[in-house]
Amino acid sequence: MEYASEVLKIALSETVVVLKVLNIWHFAPNAAKLLHEWEQSEFFVPRTPQEQVMWRRAQNAYKKVLAFYRIWSIICVLLAFLSVVFMETPQLPVPYWIPVKKWREGNGWPLYLYDFVAVIFTCCCNIEIDSLQCYYLLHLTLCLRLIGLRMARLEDAGDNVEITSELLKLIQMQQRVKDMVKRCEEIVSLPVLVQIIFSSMIICFTAYYLQSLSFSNNPADFVAMVQYGFVMSLQIFLPCYYANELTAESLNLSKQLYSCNWTDMSAYNRRLIYLYMQDLKQPIALRAGSYFEIGLQVFSKTMNNAYTLLALLANVADEDE
Repeated sequence: MEYASEVLKIALSETVVVLKVLNIWHFAPNAAKLLHEWEQSEFFVPRTPQEQVMWRRAQNAYKKVLAFYRIWSIICVLLAFLSVVFMETPQLPVPYWIPVKKWREGNGWPLYLYDFVAVIFTCCCNIEIDSLQCYYLLHLTLCLRLIGLRMARLEDAGDNVEITSELLKLIQMQQRVKDMVKRCEEIVSLPVLVQIIFSSMIICFTAYYLQSLSFSNNPADFVAMVQYGFVMSLQIFLPCYYANELTAESLNLSKQLYSCNWTDMSAYNRRLIYLYMQDLKQPIALRAGSYFEIGLQVFSKTMNNAYTLLALLANVADEDE
């Protein structure tokens, strides 16, 4: 049962990576257009020191999260390959089918080296695709936060005519962000859906395999499995967190607009703000394959499903014994 769970864990992980690569290859032109639009657009360039500080802090925080994710993932792979040294029976860290019998029975170092290069390459592809998807969500969130800061100081735009002009620009910016979210949803929807569906099973099989390991016999293998389970959980958490931040920031726009001292503005501007606030009541949310909204609730449900599958698998194994 432990061997079957290990094989299924690797098979599901590789399936997710292949689907991610095919998806980003298919939507590469759309992804490039979106990045080019962000680079060329003047609407979303931070103008005031407050906007620049906000933008810089968010970008630096994301760099730290990304560095932690990359380092933790690479360490997980290195420990998995180091654990083979402490095993009584030589075996590959990530077993794969070898067609020629004499290769299987001969010197194992070429197979070990191929396994190492292949896993590192797969890991790097997975990390970069996840990083790109999360950056799309982060950038859209920062655009909404930028709009919110400008809404809060709308009264500083000048007289009523200038306030009307600035408000119309903000409405146009928010509509552009909504359009960008729809285009971004096409890019990240399928990978996140696949990741969420398979990750609960992968985490379940990892935890079940972990039960058969002993820290005293092979500490590197035990720690590698713990890290692998954590990395898989992090793969679900990151897109759910940034998608949740995007939705929360869209809901915060109405509060920012309400705090702009709109009662001292002209009747036309007050009516325009009131009508626009009705539109802002509808939050911006990304959906995974048109099935459910991506957010922290999805992450908690996925972890709960993984625990349920683990309990079911443990009960079946006990009955077989």
